[in-house]
Amino acid sequence: MKYWTINRNLPRAYILVNSDKDFTDYHINFKREIRKDWDDPWISPIKYYINPSVLKDKVKLAIEILQNNTCVTFSEQNETFDNTRGLIFQKAHSGCESFVGHVHGIRPQTINLSLHCQKNEYLILHELGHALGLVHEHSRIGRDKFIDIDYSQLGEEGKINFRIRNGPNYLNYSVDYDYASVMHYGPYDFSSFWMKLFGFPVIKSKLYWQYTYMMGQEEKVTFNDYKRINLCYCNWCNWVNNRTGERIDKNSTKCRNSGYPDFRNCSKCICPTGYTGHNCGQIIESDDGCGNTTYNANKTNIPIILVGKINCYILVRASEKKKKVSLIVSYLNAPSYTNNFCTERNAFQIKYRRDKGATGLLLCGHQSIPITIKSESRSILIMYKGIDGHSMMHFLFKETD
Repeated sequence: MKYWTINRNLPRAYILVNSDKDFTDYHINFKREIRKDWDDPWISPIKYYINPSVLKDKVKLAIEILQNNTCVTFSEQNETFDNTRGLIFQKAHSGCESFVGHVHGIRPQTINLSLHCQKNEYLILHELGHALGLVHEHSRIGRDKFIDIDYSQLGEEGKINFRIRNGPNYLNYSVDYDYASVMHYGPYDFSSFWMKLFGFPVIKSKLYWQYTYMMGQEEKVTFNDYKRINLCYCNWCNWVNNRTGERIDKNSTKCRNSGYPDFRNCSKCICPTGYTGHNCGQIIESDDGCGNTTYNANKTNIPIILVGKINCYILVRASEKKKKVSLIVSYLNAPSYTNNFCTERNAFQIKYRRDKGATGLLLCGHQSIPITIKSESRSILIMYKGIDGHSMMHFLFKETD
């Protein structure tokens, strides 16, 4: 049993959280996408100091990953500091915790890391996400369209971790729900040993049950995670309204498929997984052996079989904007070696949602029960990533209303 001491002197709307699931958020006033600090935002480079009791390598790796994918930069300090803003990484006996957003004015704020968290750069990135303003994915506005929460398994403190709040400081930047977000808890977090043993999750997908195997992954920060940070801190291309987070249609850069202007060069776009080109209007090139990779759907089911160690990106489009694509995955074999998680590294991915920036439905393991998927827009993208000779996928598609 782990216990947390809650600082009851925190100002309203300051949220202290940890990513190891044994915590209580105190004074939760808002809970949406990313907290926009209007009055006193983080300014790059953000100073940071790593306490000698903390393993430095993974902290530095996490910061390097964040700097390589966002405009946010950091400056390591050789000594601890007190009367200036920044981050202090220090050791915790259990769990990980961070404030959400910049909350301490000219004083530094801490990120506490247990030994378990210190050994995983993506757990550290989860906490850095909090420090930059990201809240948990499963606590965002609109989450009830995507997940069910079994509150009967939760005590009063546990229920607080799933409370939805809203406020003007939290913007969503039109980013859709992402089951694979690094800010998402796993389906069995907060559940008892017995409930987990018998397969009763706390968090269940309202869409496809396969999303269960995407929640709680700890090996990647997703495209939409980075997108929220970049639009919050790096909106130098005026892609969105800084006050509302809404898209500015008159922007000269025309990014497609949920891409957005590159803060390093506003004439280019940062593209979601599977898409490429200066405006994200193209599909990543497939390996030789994939055959035709672009199809126009009609009223007749067209079967496709992909086999072996190849990477294929298959785009299927309906004949007109009002039409959709119906996809039936009848068989797949995608060996998984990642502790029961389906990740972009080991799974086949189906991008059927309107927001192409959200991680698609990831399918891994062996499945012979047909899965029927209907696109939310005119197109659907199938990404086959065969990791060995046993990899296989059989699917059919047609146009539908």
